[in-house]
Amino acid sequence: SVGKNQILALPFFYTELCHYHSHQPSSSSARTWVENRLLAFARGWNSEDTDRCTPLPLLHRTAVQHKMKFPTFTSNNDDEIPIIDLANPDKATLHRQLFEACSTWGFFQLINHNVDQSLVSSFQLAMIDFFALPYDTKLKLKRNARNARGYFDDELTKRRRDWKECLDVGSPGARDWSVKDFDDVNACLDGFNQFPTLNDCPKFRDTIVEYFDACSRLSNILAKLMAASLGLDDESAEVEFFRRMMGDHTSYLRMNYYPPCILDDNNNDDAEEKSTKDPPPLGVSPHRDAGFLTILLQDDDCHSLQVARFEDADDTADNWVTVHPIPGALTINTGDMAMIWSNGRFRAPLHRVLTNAEKKRYSAPFFYNPGYNELISPLDCCCRNEDDVDNAELQPTKYQPCLWGYFRALRFAGDLTDLGVEIQTSHFRVGTQSKHVEKQSLFMKEVNFQQPFDVEKYRHILEDKD
Repeated sequence: SVGKNQILALPFFYTELCHYHSHQPSSSSARTWVENRLLAFARGWNSEDTDRCTPLPLLHRTAVQHKMKFPTFTSNNDDEIPIIDLANPDKATLHRQLFEACSTWGFFQLINHNVDQSLVSSFQLAMIDFFALPYDTKLKLKRNARNARGYFDDELTKRRRDWKECLDVGSPGARDWSVKDFDDVNACLDGFNQFPTLNDCPKFRDTIVEYFDACSRLSNILAKLMAASLGLDDESAEVEFFRRMMGDHTSYLRMNYYPPCILDDNNNDDAEEKSTKDPPPLGVSPHRDAGFLTILLQDDDCHSLQVARFEDADDTADNWVTVHPIPGALTINTGDMAMIWSNGRFRAPLHRVLTNAEKKRYSAPFFYNPGYNELISPLDCCCRNEDDVDNAELQPTKYQPCLWGYFRALRFAGDLTDLGVEIQTSHFRVGTQSKHVEKQSLFMKEVNFQQPFDVEKYRHILEDKD
């Protein structure tokens, strides 16, 4: 018998093999040996028993012509996040699964997502090539207080430095990738995209743009399904929000590299010194994603992403669940704007990334965000009114309107420098004594979303002076 996960992973192994051969000298004998080993692994045969091996290309074509089937975990499973099949023809079941995943874990793995695996593999290779560049070369693309896009290795999460390198690329202001990156028409709140030169990374920009657009299309599909899971249909006036987001979204793609982190364990330190030392670094400290939803391409080899099982539990190991990626799947999570928009029915989950002492890790989250001038408010259908007193699923309006451009600007400013506070959805809770509702009104009067954000220019509004 053949192991289920082995057979399902085989097409992706073969795709990687093809990419390997496209970058290495051809060797028919080596290729035959590797293909036979992979097929033997998938069938559970002795790896030396090669006479019975069907040619791998034929098996690969057969596998990818049919939709792959995975078991779907319920949201009651305490050890694994749900798995959702986007190709499920039963839309009612698909909507129910999406609602359960977004309202419980806030995370799920998506299969049959129609993002081409060869594109994913090309993107992964491009990402690895970029981070392998000399440090001085990457620093030429360094982001700064006037440009949120580019390379960095000094981000703060919850006012604590992350153990990672990153490159951020976002929707161009002109909404047209053919326009030169630093053309004035591409200016926007997040700044201008910065790519390595063709000499440094050939085909890098083309590959990143193609993958970015694929994630944009998938995000549009997921956002509509999330709306449908809350009972909205195409005729609802509230669906207009999605039409605006599809046309005006300010999404960005982040490429992450987490180098191995070897901790300095000095046994000569006494107990008092150890108690005063900083805690060991994390790849990314516990946080919630700011936007509407995130599409994450994980590293299949190094599993460091963890999600909090319970929102208000202590920061103990039992509260953190490691997300083990299925080969070929994408990991999806809901963000702060989806939580406000759904009046808390969707959960923006707390998650973190651990460091690893031995393995490198590469990942790529695509953050699907509204337009800068979009005021995010709870949907009427998610808020209890006088006619809904018997509907236990609905609660009174929890959140005041939140301007995405303000939320994004303050979150970026907090990533770049310490303003004394990191903005959260809790600042917009009804009844909360927070200055952010007033601050975002001041920000809206001064800001021009067609100009790059400047931390120093808006510091007098954004900084926490309490």
